[in-house]
Amino acid sequence: MVVMNSFDQQLLSKVQKPRVQVIEEQFSNFGTYVWMKPNGKPFTDGSGNALSIEGMKDDKAKIKELADAATYWGQPEGRAVFYPNMRKISDEEHSEQVDRMNQGLIPSMNDLGALIAAKKTLELYGDE
Repeated sequence: MVVMNSFDQQLLSKVQKPRVQVIEEQFSNFGTYVWMKPNGKPFTDGSGNALSIEGMKDDKAKIKELADAATYWGQPEGRAVFYPNMRKISDEEHSEQVDRMNQGLIPSMNDLGALIAAKKTLELYGDE
């Protein structure tokens, strides 16, 4: 049996609850809308693929198209959530990205944030 004093409990509570701040870098207004159910989870098919559509931020036509598809597939309750700078990829492209990452390369040449960071790193430290 492990007995914890109040200091240990305070320390453990701080370790278990890290503070995370998400900083969104806007490279473009392009992204992906995902249909979220009222419980906050994505609406998916039997294979785990989320109902989604690519488009520009605040694109009312794409949001309506996604809502109509959700209604058609039996999930009219919910809302479209926009994920900026994200795009859908095929299983084949995912496999290629994993291979590139394992080789130490940038997984996707379409990842503007990673390309900008790599460029800054090269400018600071060179390519050696």
